[in-house]
Order: sequence, then C-alpha cells, then structure tokens
Amino acid sequence: MDPKSAAQVIRDSVTMEQIISLYGYKTKHGFMVCPFHGDRDASLKVYPGSGGWHCFGCGRGGSVVDFVMEHENCDFRTAVAAIDKALRMGLQDPYEDPYMAEKERMKQQWLDNYVEALFSYSKAVKLQLELKMRMDLARMKELEMLREMEPPQLTAADYDFMSQWKENTEYDEYRLKKVEEYEEEVAAWRRKARRAK
Repeated sequence: MDPKSAAQVIRDSVTMEQIISLYGYKTKHGFMVCPFHGDRDASLKVYPGSGGWHCFGCGRGGSVVDFVMEHENCDFRTAVAAIDKALRMGLQDPYEDPYMAEKERMKQQWLDNYVEALFSYSKAVKLQLELKMRMDLARMKELEMLREMEPPQLTAADYDFMSQWKENTEYDEYRLKKVEEYEEEVAAWRRKARRAK
C-alpha cells in the first residue's frame, strides 16, 4: 500500500489516544500539555476517536499523522511508516516503494561486499602468518646448522633471532588462532547472508 493510502487508513482507524499513549502522554478532560511549545496550561485539545488534535496556544493541529510529524520532526512518509510499525498495522511493505527497495538492495550489496572483503582480508592475514612461521622455522634450522660448524658462523643478530624464536613462534601461533576464529565468524556471516537471500 502506498503512503497516501496507508495514511488514509491510519486517519480513519487510529485514535489520538493511541498515538499520545505511545509517547507516554495522558489527557485530562480531553486536554494535555502541548509538547510543541512552552505550554503550562494544557492547551492541546485531543478530540475523541480519529478526530485529531488542536493546540489553542501555538495553533498547531491536524490528524494523528500530523502529530507524529510534529513530534518526530519528520516528513509525511516517515510518520506514516512509524505509525504503521509502532501499531503493527502491516499496511506498508517497505519493498513496495521503489526508492526503499533500491535503498535496501544497495544496503544489502554493501554488506555483502563488506563481508567478502573481511573474508579475503582474514585469508590474506592467515596466509601471511603461516608463511612467516615457515620462513622462521627454515631460518632457525639453517642457524642451527651454522652453529654446529667450527667455528660457529653466527652473528649477534642470528643469536638474537635464535633466543627469541620460540617466544615469537608462540605469539604467531596465538595470532593465527585468533585469525582462524575471526575467519570462522566471518564465514558464519557469509552463510547467514546467503540463507537470507
């Protein structure tokens, strides 16, 4: 249903009492304090049923839709959608509106691209860590062989590497585990996104 038709159904079936109760307002003898100006005298008259409202202090008034537009400082379309959603009337399908459908499609496309980028990034980080660990292990074996020679063919930097190798490897293993957990999480997002389509 388009917004104009939905608004007409809302005006015919939704009472002002329903709308003001959504915002936590109460009336006394059909009047309430106007939320749209510095009112102290309860100048806003709420008419029974779908009769609307009028403030005798600031002059504002109209239907239930006008009240929501004033209260939320929003446009007509947004007010109709807000009432429809708040009262669960099911009048508007957001996909009926071409603008909303395109906006939803673009949002979904962006999310899909974002998840794919995250997945690619986690794969790249994982490969980089695995390669680093292999290279470090190969270097360690090479340095072990050089240390066995007479005299040892090692520099101070080589000794530093050997002394820190185990600690660095443990840290890399920890990072790899975290990346794998992250990769699992992103994979779950991908599966969920595919099921939603």
